[in-house]
Amino acid sequence: MLHDHHRRPTTAGMTAGGGGAPGRGPVAPAPATAPVDPVPLAPADDLPAAPGPPVVPLVSRRRLVGFYVVVLAAGLSLGLTAPLTAVFAVQLGASPFAASLSVASLTGVVLVLDVFGTRLLPFLEPRRSITAGMALWALGSFASAVAPSFEAMAAARLVQGLGLALYASAGPQLAIRLVGIGRVGTALGRFQAAMTLGSAVAPLTGGLLADITLAGWGASGGLRLAFAVCGGIALVCSAAALLLLPTVRPRVRPRFTLPQLPGLYRPRPLLALGMAALGQGARGALAGTVLPLVVSQGMGLGGTVLGTFLTAMYVVEVVTMAIGGAWSDRRGRRLVVLLGTASGIVGTAVLFFAEHHDSTLLLFAAALPLGLAGGSMLSLLPTVLVDLAGTPEVGLSATRLSRDLGFTLCTVGAGVAITAAEVPGAVGLVLALFVTVTLIMVVVGETRRHQRDEAVEPVLDVGGRRRR
Repeated sequence: MLHDHHRRPTTAGMTAGGGGAPGRGPVAPAPATAPVDPVPLAPADDLPAAPGPPVVPLVSRRRLVGFYVVVLAAGLSLGLTAPLTAVFAVQLGASPFAASLSVASLTGVVLVLDVFGTRLLPFLEPRRSITAGMALWALGSFASAVAPSFEAMAAARLVQGLGLALYASAGPQLAIRLVGIGRVGTALGRFQAAMTLGSAVAPLTGGLLADITLAGWGASGGLRLAFAVCGGIALVCSAAALLLLPTVRPRVRPRFTLPQLPGLYRPRPLLALGMAALGQGARGALAGTVLPLVVSQGMGLGGTVLGTFLTAMYVVEVVTMAIGGAWSDRRGRRLVVLLGTASGIVGTAVLFFAEHHDSTLLLFAAALPLGLAGGSMLSLLPTVLVDLAGTPEVGLSATRLSRDLGFTLCTVGAGVAITAAEVPGAVGLVLALFVTVTLIMVVVGETRRHQRDEAVEPVLDVGGRRRR
């Protein structure tokens, strides 16, 4: 065996500023040449057991901006017909309960795929997933635009559900990979803010299109036009994703299997999972079923009023997500969530009195508190799950499961409440959901990790400059 002084010097542990082998200069790091994540595929049998340094692709500012442009366009397309689906279903002859089922069918498809795809969807290459997902969304939108019956429209919703599942799994994952694990609240807040910013102008645009009369299509002509425009925007978004987004290798080989959520099978994370389902479900049922039926059936107002109200609410959500996510990284999650649920309780109470007194003024007064609540539910509750999970992939898989389960069950519950107690019953259901989330958040407590407990790795621009 050779003694230590006879060992051949190596470059292990050398840095650009440190020493090299005798007679040689310092070893400089290899420059980044492509925006591709260099992490190889992990074995198929095991998910990463603990969060390591954040895996961040080397991307230029142009690609980062391109990502948020794609997210904004996706939000516009996904939100354009969301509040019109229940109204369109009723126009095609469905009952209010069947209309709520048509709304819930979208997230029902996503729920099934997320349940059996926790080790598949998050680990597909994000650029391809977003491209394919938005193309499928466009196909379903075009099919809905020409649907001759409610059954045909419901079938088209299933195609849209598959596209939404692909997009919803890839978007948040890519957002975290670009920003870094140490800033999860910021990453998810910015992603949701960009999504909701696109959705903010979508309801008003969809409402204006829905009020257009097309010869030969009867009362549903404007609604069909809105679905056709939605499909066109989705096609543009799909092409933009193909051209603008960076390619990122998956960290684990994708597999189609039963749910794998290591680190979440404990009382506190499971309680947070249920809380996220109820909170996101309350917001989904409110925007997708309760508000459209309150405005159209309860108050007899048109699509333009509905679109204007939802646009105002979504703008408040955007501001809440952008500020609340970053603020929670510094101050904690619990306070922001509790402020959101308190706003939701106030907003649903105002909405109840607006419908009861048929007051448009009270209706628009509810936009501010409901927007604060929606922004908190959509951005902070997923962040709580990521905090409690072992890895970001597991946390985001749990987030999708909770969202899909909550959206599906709460939307169906809203339909049942409308059937049993008309519109006030559905408003009361949303109010009860916000109260329940408040109580659960108090029990779960603070989940934000200290910065020293999180691995934050510097990111290199394409030009080689370091930034954090």
